[in-house]
Amino acid sequence: MNRPVLSLDFYGNEIIAALASVDKETDTLRLRHIFRQPCRAFAGALVRDMEGANRELTSLLNELSHYTPYPPTVIVGLRGPFLSFKRASGFKSIDSRNRIIGNREIEAAIHNSVPTSLSETLEVIDILPQAYTIDGNIGIVNPKGMSGFTLEVETFISCALSSHLNTLNNVLASCECQEYQLLPSIIALSETLLKPEEKAAGTLLLDIGSTHTSASLYHKDALMEAWELSIGQEYLINAVADLLQNDLPTVRELLATYEPGSDEIMDEVLEDAQSMLLQRLKKELLQSVLYLKYPPVNLVLCGERTDKPFSKLVKKVMGVRKVRIGVLDHLITDCVDETPAAVGAIALLHHALEREENQLGVSQPQEAGLLDGFLNKIGLGQLFQ
Repeated sequence: MNRPVLSLDFYGNEIIAALASVDKETDTLRLRHIFRQPCRAFAGALVRDMEGANRELTSLLNELSHYTPYPPTVIVGLRGPFLSFKRASGFKSIDSRNRIIGNREIEAAIHNSVPTSLSETLEVIDILPQAYTIDGNIGIVNPKGMSGFTLEVETFISCALSSHLNTLNNVLASCECQEYQLLPSIIALSETLLKPEEKAAGTLLLDIGSTHTSASLYHKDALMEAWELSIGQEYLINAVADLLQNDLPTVRELLATYEPGSDEIMDEVLEDAQSMLLQRLKKELLQSVLYLKYPPVNLVLCGERTDKPFSKLVKKVMGVRKVRIGVLDHLITDCVDETPAAVGAIALLHHALEREENQLGVSQPQEAGLLDGFLNKIGLGQLFQ
């Protein structure tokens, strides 16, 4: 029997959901449906209006009920400035008699990488292991089953402000969605979209949304840094309004219907505005010590308005050697609507399932009741008892 999986990516001012099924016999993922629900009550995964957020998320779940006969596994993708990231390391002495490293020792080392000095205002939502060391031997990918006296692990920790995370959890609970897995969307995008050679050479990933941008930096196969920047397509719209000396509603309407190449003057205005957006993003990134220490040679671009002309401008402004648009290859899909913005939702599915299969890392699941309350609410709960 196929297993349904659902991702909810809080992308700008909308929720993008990807519903797929996993064929357990062939171990393949088939994309069934893409949903896009406007959510003005959210800014990324940051809740701005509890009542509105409840209404908008409930609307999406109601639509979902028409496409799945039983509860899916749910992955919630987080974006927004309430997220922060940190590289760390953990250590575990192997105290078993035969000194064989198992899941218990690996999980202990991973958990031990969380700094004891972590602020009480933060909550760890994900720990991504990157490399292991056994008795001083570095570069081990999977230590399970190996022998040793000491185990060390390099990790990449994702945290969220507890207050904002609790508010989001309350919204999900009010929609009677009680069990789900939380993952930062930028981690899923980075691990899924980037090729091994890009991670080794040094690559910056930029996912430019409507209200903010998610970014990550790899160097020598390691995830060095990630950012959630409060700069997005809204900045571009404001720049166009300033250049045209026009009001925002008129500019929004103009951009919604504008076809590149139809007006030479407008093309120049839009390119200038895009350049201003990229310069602002570059300025923010240059404030990071790791970005200065490991400047990327490659850049992978994804987001709502990603296209080839924009990628050429990105290469020029960001000063990288190579730019490509991030796409998911070898995707089995029954969907017609595969927009660039949906890449994050699909990446969440791939990343969560890969980590589940390999038993890598620690991400935070919520309490039991995976959409049970929601199904009871619409009268389907008894079918799955």
